Amino acid sequence: MKRSLGAIGLVLIGSLTLTACDPPMPPEVLASLAEQTYSCEAGDSELYALPTVASVAADWQFSVEMNCPGMTITPVDLATDATALQINRAGVAATGTSFSEVPFALDAVVLAVNLPDITNVILSADAIYKIWAGQITNWNDPTLVSLNSSFELPDLAISFGTDAEVGETKSFADWMKRLSGKEFNLTGGTATLEEFAEGSLILTKYSSAMDSSATVVAILTDPKSDAVAADAEHVISAGTMFKGKTVGGVVELTFDSKAKPIAPEGINAAPAPYEAVTLITLSLVGEDNLKTRAAAKYLLRQDSQGSLGLSSVIALPEKLRALALATVSVGLPMPTIAPE
Repeated sequence: MKRSLGAIGLVLIGSLTLTACDPPMPPEVLASLAEQTYSCEAGDSELYALPTVASVAADWQFSVEMNCPGMTITPVDLATDATALQINRAGVAATGTSFSEVPFALDAVVLAVNLPDITNVILSADAIYKIWAGQITNWNDPTLVSLNSSFELPDLAISFGTDAEVGETKSFADWMKRLSGKEFNLTGGTATLEEFAEGSLILTKYSSAMDSSATVVAILTDPKSDAVAADAEHVISAGTMFKGKTVGGVVELTFDSKAKPIAPEGINAAPAPYEAVTLITLSLVGEDNLKTRAAAKYLLRQDSQGSLGLSSVIALPEKLRALALATVSVGLPMPTIAPE
C-alpha cells in the first residue's frame, strides 16, 4: 500500500532535518524515505532468484541501470559462491556464506482443487483432516455439501496429495491444528499438481497454484464468519503477525498466532489472516560490502513499487519490509532524493 503524498512529505522533511545527535530513525521512517530515494554503489552484483521471482529479474536489471549509473544487477540461472544476491524460500541455504539474510516476499501453503465448473470451494480444518485420513472420499459427502451450500458438488471421487515442490508445510499443519485441535498428518495420497485430474485436491504453494491458474480453497475458521480466502490480501494480513528482530545481520521472524493483524493504511480493520503464510528470503553472500547492500536495498525498494505484482509471490507488508530495509542498509550513506 502506498503512503499518501502528504505523509511521505512529512517523513522526508523530518528525516532530512535529523542531525548526528538525533536518535536513529525508526525502520518505518527509513522505509518511507527509501521509497523516494536511491542508494547507489558502483559495481555489478549477480542475482539468483527462484523461478517464480526470476520472471521479474530482467525488469530490475533494466531499472537499476536507469536510476543508478555505474551500478548493475545481473540475473543468473544458477547460484554460486560469487552470486552476491540470492532469493530463495525460507530454510533453503544460500550457496556460499551469507553476511545478511532478510525477508523479501511472502508465499503460502494452500489447497488447489480441480472441480468441473466450480471456482469457489470452502473447506474446514475438520473436513481436510477427514479427507487426508480417508474418511471423506467423495466430493458429494454431506460434510462438504454443507460447507458449500451455494452450489452443487459433483458425485466425484476425491484424489488428494501433496505437491513435491511445496517445501515446508508446517505453517499449514500448525494452523489446522489450532482450528481443529488435532495433529495433522499431511503425507499420503497420489494426486499431483502436474497431472491435476478432475477431483484432485493438492497441497501446494500459493505461487504454484497461481502459475497453474488453479482454484484455491478458502478455509472456514469460524462457522459464524466468512471463509478466509487464500489470496494476497489475506496472506499479507497474516504477514503482519510475524515478530522479528535482527541478530548479526539476520532477520529472525517468528509467527505469532495470537497477534492482532495490522490493517493496511487507510483501512479500519485488517482482513482475516490466511495463517499458512511462508517467507521468501534474500541472502547477501560473500564479504560484507556496500555494493551488495545497496543492490539489496534497491531490490527491496522495487518490491514496494509493485514489481512483484508481475510474479506469483506476494509483496511484504510494510512492517517486514521496513525491518529488512533497516538491516541491509547498515553502513550505507543516507540516500539522495530520487529523480521525478
